[in-house]
Amino acid sequence: MSGYEHKHRGKLTMKRLLMTTAIITGALFFHPTAQAALITSMAQESGSNTVVATDNGVQTNISIASGTLVTLGGGLFNVAGASFQMAAHSIDAAITVSGAIIQHYAGTFCVSSIAGCGGNFLSGVFTDAAFGASGGAGLVVQVSSPPDTLTLTSNIIPASLLLDPSSFNLTFVNLSGPLHTTSAGIGASTIGAFTASFTGDVSASAVPEPASLAVLGAGMVGLGLTRRKRRGSNAACAAQASL
Repeated sequence: MSGYEHKHRGKLTMKRLLMTTAIITGALFFHPTAQAALITSMAQESGSNTVVATDNGVQTNISIASGTLVTLGGGLFNVAGASFQMAAHSIDAAITVSGAIIQHYAGTFCVSSIAGCGGNFLSGVFTDAAFGASGGAGLVVQVSSPPDTLTLTSNIIPASLLLDPSSFNLTFVNLSGPLHTTSAGIGASTIGAFTASFTGDVSASAVPEPASLAVLGAGMVGLGLTRRKRRGSNAACAAQASL
């Protein structure tokens, strides 16, 4: 093989390599990203406050009792008379920033057909941030995973539809007293006791689309073929040079 032919083949191989690399890069960085889809929204059916928060001056516990009736709408569920419950506890001190009170919580919740999480429509384990205006009548509990943590399970919804990015949000309204912090006199503070009503929603994402995975696989195959052709060309050149 002449030097010109060897150089020409080298250029073709490089072009194939660059094209294959572009395909892989496109598959990795330019395919549509996963978008969280609404699973359900919810609203309590009672006209009275169903959220109860208690504190001991150091830690706050927020609960919605088992058997609290909610109406589910949108997403995958449109059901009246479902049962909802939640239990959460603060995991750090409450801080006030620019007039807003912020505190993090860990807890669990479930939406079910029977009180006590029987016939589990959807349940979750979470860590989150709760925030609201100091002195205001509302508080928002917001979980966005990532960066927060949220693990969703269901007896009805496939696990492949309950992946990150996901979110769980509760809005507490009609607080029985203005949102405030309290302290046991040891420096740290926590959100003070209150009752409230609530609405909420849960969203999650599905597994990556098969089409995107196929494009990535095709790119990897193309890269492998290019490398094999390049090795074969180099071996042929070496054999020609030895003659």
